[in-house]
Amino acid sequence: MVEFVVVGTPRAHRANSRPLWQAKVQAAVPEQDQLLDGPLCLRIDFFFSEATDLDTDNIIKPIQDALEDLVYEDDKTIVDVCARKVDRVNPPPVIGAPVTLARALGSTTGDFVYVRVAEARPEVTFS
Repeated sequence: MVEFVVVGTPRAHRANSRPLWQAKVQAAVPEQDQLLDGPLCLRIDFFFSEATDLDTDNIIKPIQDALEDLVYEDDKTIVDVCARKVDRVNPPPVIGAPVTLARALGSTTGDFVYVRVAEARPEVTFS
């Protein structure tokens, strides 16, 4: 599993500032001994402090592409994606936050993105 936080506001798939955002994502990735192999699950949580009109689906692709050759060889290995936007002004309860996320919630005042890549579960569940 790989998890990390990127401070700042994500850029959409077609934004001119996408390359700068992807470089920021890549700089935040912890050093890995080896690439993860699929099937993988990608989780992205965008914590924002001011209203945003970014579509959740447009946040995913730039991050997914930025992780190629750093976390996994090819984004084809991603079979499960969970992405959400979380309002920090009127936050919902955050239950069971991993340490990396809890630290960011306690120390980061502006926008940030929590990213986690892990093995995908073999079962398909609906709940």
